[in-house]
Amino acid sequence: MSTRQAPQKIAGVVSGLYDSRRFGRTLCVNPLPMNSRLCNFDCIYCECSASSWPLAWDLRPAFPTPEDVHNGLADAAKTFAADELESIIVSGNGEPTLSPYLDAIVDIVNRARDRDWPQARTIILTNGTLCNRPAVRAAIAKLDERIIKLDAGSNWMFDQLNRPAGRLCAPELLRRISMVNDIVIQSMFVHGPIDNTRPDEIKRWSAWLTQLRPARVQIYSLDRQPAKNWVRGVSPNELNSIAEYVESTTGIRAEAF
Repeated sequence: MSTRQAPQKIAGVVSGLYDSRRFGRTLCVNPLPMNSRLCNFDCIYCECSASSWPLAWDLRPAFPTPEDVHNGLADAAKTFAADELESIIVSGNGEPTLSPYLDAIVDIVNRARDRDWPQARTIILTNGTLCNRPAVRAAIAKLDERIIKLDAGSNWMFDQLNRPAGRLCAPELLRRISMVNDIVIQSMFVHGPIDNTRPDEIKRWSAWLTQLRPARVQIYSLDRQPAKNWVRGVSPNELNSIAEYVESTTGIRAEAF
């Protein structure tokens, strides 16, 4: 963890600063309805509230608008100087690509970065499920980094660990992720009744990385208490071993956090 002094915080559609292990001093932009989760995954390690907005419900009026994001970033610029910020992350309480305003929000994030924090990187954290949509791919291509979740090496593990909505299978998810260029894969590892650290799972997961050829892989475990206390964290030594295995078998750079 960083030894830097805890930064000043703001909250709302735009929140931070957070001192992130992976991204440095970070502002987060939440393009999703507040006060509950909106996601097409129900990961057993999720830290968000177990209550969720129903995906089938028309929530368009409840989504933060591009103007909301613009105002939030303008307020943040009054609080944080140009040299205080290292990244702006589009993330939030669920899957950010579900926002109907994703493209406009990405443009606003990029403009705010260029104007107020020119050294910061713009990033999205996504589960990749909607990357088969051309509009989603076009929007996220404008950001500096596209970080996509891939936690499982088998379809069974994908179902048990990420619990996708509908009938999405792991091979189809892999196909959708493969439609995006220049990606970073992030992978959460956990112990417990569902455990994706077993050698057979690691081997299959690593083979998928070979197919995707991401720029790098970010390997991490629980940092905060999940909403459903079914799993527990993986030790730094184990994470480092997984990273070493990825690099030795795929040649892809892997970092443990």
